Amino acid sequence: MAQMCQYVGLDHMKQAEQNLSKEEMEKSDAHGFYPGLHSSDVEELVKQGLIGSFLHVVDVKEANYLQTLAQQSRLKIPLLIGIDAIHGTALVDGATVYPTPIGLASTWDTALVKKMSLETAKEMRATGAAWTFTPNVDVAREARWGRVGETFGEDPYLVAEMGVAMIEGLQNTAHPDSFNVIACAKHLIAGSESVNGLNGAPTDLSERTIREVFLPPYKAAVDAGVFSVMTAHNELNGIACHADEWMMTDVLRGELGFEGFIVSDWMDIERLATRHFVAENQTEACYQTVRAGMDMHMHGPDFLEPIVKLVKEGRLSEARINESTRRLLEAKFRLGLFENPFANEAKAQEILFNQEHQKTALEAAQKSIVLLKNEQLLPLAKGQYKKVFVTGPNAHNETILGDWSAKQPAGHNITVLEGLKRLDASASFNYMATGNNPNDVSKEHVALAKTLSAGIGVIKPVAKTRPAQTLHWAACNRI
Repeated sequence: MAQMCQYVGLDHMKQAEQNLSKEEMEKSDAHGFYPGLHSSDVEELVKQGLIGSFLHVVDVKEANYLQTLAQQSRLKIPLLIGIDAIHGTALVDGATVYPTPIGLASTWDTALVKKMSLETAKEMRATGAAWTFTPNVDVAREARWGRVGETFGEDPYLVAEMGVAMIEGLQNTAHPDSFNVIACAKHLIAGSESVNGLNGAPTDLSERTIREVFLPPYKAAVDAGVFSVMTAHNELNGIACHADEWMMTDVLRGELGFEGFIVSDWMDIERLATRHFVAENQTEACYQTVRAGMDMHMHGPDFLEPIVKLVKEGRLSEARINESTRRLLEAKFRLGLFENPFANEAKAQEILFNQEHQKTALEAAQKSIVLLKNEQLLPLAKGQYKKVFVTGPNAHNETILGDWSAKQPAGHNITVLEGLKRLDASASFNYMATGNNPNDVSKEHVALAKTLSAGIGVIKPVAKTRPAQTLHWAACNRI
């Protein structure tokens, strides 16, 4: 049963312990916080064989250390370490960051996406991870939904094609009994058309719409051999997805033939009691989700103990637990973790951000660009403008790397401001910082920008024989 338990990494826990108050951690969905359980206690749980998986482990040294702890357990079962490598393993310092999925969808190049995913898998294994929570094969039909950028857009066919390319590149199943890393099709299902576009809000759809629009990418993913699936935050037609036996067992396994394992999304088993109010307590929440088909809990305590209790009481059978355990152990065997659970720290830096991977990332970025309108402004040319005013929350930071990416080393990316300066160093640049959060842009910022840009104005197309003009470049919220 411990194989069904996942925790956040030790360093992740330590950062939360040091930098956040208890109240802040309890409200945060980005930080692991286990009341009454210190990071040192988690180390002991690993030694006892009471944890099967970790996420948010972004350093190869920590990954190897955790595997060393697991080797001290009675059965020496290796850990399955997962990471949100959504577009490259971009949460790792120094990794190659590729365009976000919505950008990759704009390339229409499945071969390129497969190549990028194969490179991502190499960088993941080099840093100790063997499982990624991607691709997101949600069909994005609600433009207000804040996670559209993680998807491949609104067309079921394109979503399926891109999802399959990513799965094939990540898992690299050249040999039927092995994986490079494990991909994860998510989020089962239809959270991308939630009420008012709010992440986790209810979704109400006809079964015809579910089967014609939202299920095809999952069928394609299963046919491609995806070995993990993540359930969705939302409830579908009144049934919380984490307790939906019809979708997890009848449809995914019975109809589509899925043979891998199902993992919960972040703390969503707990939310069966605290948000959806379909379970009276955590034990009942654990019962409902495992009975419906869940194989792994993301994340933390308050799962193992209730499951043990439910089995002892006879509400859950040992056979049901064996189903989940068999799938999870199979994943570890097919990844080769029993033979070698450790990453080669010396080779990690040779693989991360190597020239071949940079070349692929550049090609993908260039192909992902979509020009909506061009009134003879582009391409910009050297000497075309003598004054350039640059401002906006995305103008001079790493926002352009996209979501699910951590701060990368200096020189690994070029900001909008830096790119413009490289284009023409002879021009005079005036940059006004507004902070990195669009919500922090104030009326005062707007007024100051108006003053600083006085005399520059909005560029109008001119003949090349005219004198050098001026350019007002506002790095807006969506570049």
